[in-house]
Amino acid sequence: MKTITITTVPGFDEWREASRRCIAERIRPEHLIWQNSHSVQNELFSSDAEPCRSKIPRKMPQSKLSIPKSTLMLLKYALCHNDENRFALCYRVLWRVVYENKQLIQIKTDDDVIQLFAMAKAVKRDAYKMSAFLRFREISLEGQEHFVAWYEPEHFSLEIKLNFFQTRFKNMRWSILTPYRAAHWDTETLVLEDNPDSSVVPDHDRIENYWLTYYANIFNPARIKTSAMLNQMPKKYWKNMPETTLIDDMIKQSDTRTRKMISDCKTN
Repeated sequence: MKTITITTVPGFDEWREASRRCIAERIRPEHLIWQNSHSVQNELFSSDAEPCRSKIPRKMPQSKLSIPKSTLMLLKYALCHNDENRFALCYRVLWRVVYENKQLIQIKTDDDVIQLFAMAKAVKRDAYKMSAFLRFREISLEGQEHFVAWYEPEHFSLEIKLNFFQTRFKNMRWSILTPYRAAHWDTETLVLEDNPDSSVVPDHDRIENYWLTYYANIFNPARIKTSAMLNQMPKKYWKNMPETTLIDDMIKQSDTRTRKMISDCKTN
């Protein structure tokens, strides 16, 4: 049994290099233990003994593996999931693609494929929510205007959205902090930092009151659907969104405001 420890987060590049070596050495998935640096492994299953190579398919991969780009992207998304079993699952799928069926990903009824797609979908949805629910606040950094945001993704999805933020806010200096990593952009260079300090993010900034006033004025009490809103914007995201401080009161007042709107329309 061979143990591989992934020390980086999410760990895609490290996993990819380790997987290439293991495929080249013809190590079957069941002869590998994948873990991250925080995993606690039972010593009984952490032996460095040589892996068994019995029942290896006759057709071996070329020295340079050729994996469909779509499959590689699917694995990359899945490896951003917070499931500790993601490394093992992705290696098992890779092994099967190389040795069993290059079209494995097309088999939608396969248990491994179902799980892989579910993990990738969860990560993509989490990444989308980052672009929807992240809020910047202004600070002064070295005498220059700088915008910072604290966001708590469910998975390791920060890196997936960095191209979006670099394009959308190309000429703005910003920092996005998450519990596991921060990204800093100075309009030219992107720098990643592990384990950032959330205390650098202010509780409010000078333009926040304008945003709250705008949000309160565009709120339509006649179209409020609380269940639908919570489905799209769960309360776990609210603490880092300034406008959510207004929502409870606006919902409570929605009936009164709706009746007033109807009354005003009849009067006019």
